[in-house]
Amino acid sequence: MKKGFKGLKAFLAIALSALAVIGLAGCGQKSSSDDANKKVTLNFTIWDTNQKKGMQQMAAAFTKKNPNIKVRVTVTPWDQYWTKLQAAASGDNLADVFWMHPSEVYTFAAGDKLMDLTDMTKNGGGINLKNYPSTVVSGLEYQNKVYALPKDYSTLALWYNKTLFDKAGVKYPDKTWTWDTWQEAAAKLTDKSKGVYGMLAPNDGQNFYWNLIWANGTDLTNKSGTKSIIGNKGNIDALNYGISFIKKGYSPSTQDFANTKPDQYFESGKAAMTIAGSWMPAEYLAVKNQKFGVAPIPKGKRRASDIAGMGYAIAKNTKHPAQAKKFVKFMAGKEANIIQAKSGAAIPAYKDTQSAWVKQFPSIDGQAFVDAADYGYSPVFTKAFQQWNTPYSTGIGDMFAGKTPVASGSKALQKQVQAKIDANK
Repeated sequence: MKKGFKGLKAFLAIALSALAVIGLAGCGQKSSSDDANKKVTLNFTIWDTNQKKGMQQMAAAFTKKNPNIKVRVTVTPWDQYWTKLQAAASGDNLADVFWMHPSEVYTFAAGDKLMDLTDMTKNGGGINLKNYPSTVVSGLEYQNKVYALPKDYSTLALWYNKTLFDKAGVKYPDKTWTWDTWQEAAAKLTDKSKGVYGMLAPNDGQNFYWNLIWANGTDLTNKSGTKSIIGNKGNIDALNYGISFIKKGYSPSTQDFANTKPDQYFESGKAAMTIAGSWMPAEYLAVKNQKFGVAPIPKGKRRASDIAGMGYAIAKNTKHPAQAKKFVKFMAGKEANIIQAKSGAAIPAYKDTQSAWVKQFPSIDGQAFVDAADYGYSPVFTKAFQQWNTPYSTGIGDMFAGKTPVASGSKALQKQVQAKIDANK
């Protein structure tokens, strides 16, 4: 699972020359002779190479049950995925089925590019939404209609370097840790003579400060996304806490991170702790000469973790609507979710299938990621979010760099964000 959320350009601003992207083209208008028993090949586009094998295994299991339907899995890297997907959408050349992220549902659903799948979730349609985390389900809806079926979810936890903890004589993190415990440990683990930091505090919403804001009992906006609350005391206190890791020397500075990425610090043994996602075990656990562990993110006023679900969407104008719906119904089902879990690439969304994913990583407490779904939060994704998130992130970056005071900067950002929200009502 690729981390982070990126804003997208408007549909018609994408150049039509990008329409011939491999894996995204070739659907055209719906055929009037569409036959559920006709031999067809569905184009299925994803963004994560690490998950391609698992998706192919799931697709093969589907084809075994449905010999008349073959599935071609194509990967378009995350940094190109949304731009190319929008280009294909502009020319009505979307793949039959493709991965959809909650942050982009509004754009594609409002643009009338996604098939409405609500009928599959009601009146015996075969999909019971109670089998999936409610946060994941709601993130794939637009105007009370379902536009993608749940695939998986990703959460965050506190990763730590066991070797550095052992050398410093610090007990490993556990669910009893609080924000005070966290900083006390970071102080003991920091060894400037060896270039070792106790904690990584990057200017990264999903992988750091959003989690602090939610844990401090507040949010970025109200529940409907119509009112910015970025400048309230809870936000200010949470940001000050996060930035204090840098001010006290327990974390690299913003300038340091410009030269060395957080993962590079952590994987090289130069950082004892970092917040990272459930998509990282395969990478972290492959690092030689390092022993890593996982614990819940330390508790503030409440426990919190970012949760990002994703789903399977169907192009509204696919030539093969019956076959595509049959495919995504299988992919969202229990059998396919177990196959996905055993691939180790992502936590399956279907209830009671997560244990197979946990078992893929016996050296860490993978259950910490699964449990985080119970206290998961995410931003309210609206049309305005795409417009205000970038300037907001830039403003927070100035605070982390020490260029702007947190209190005054947060209040100024609240006004800017509210202006974006109001402009999109």
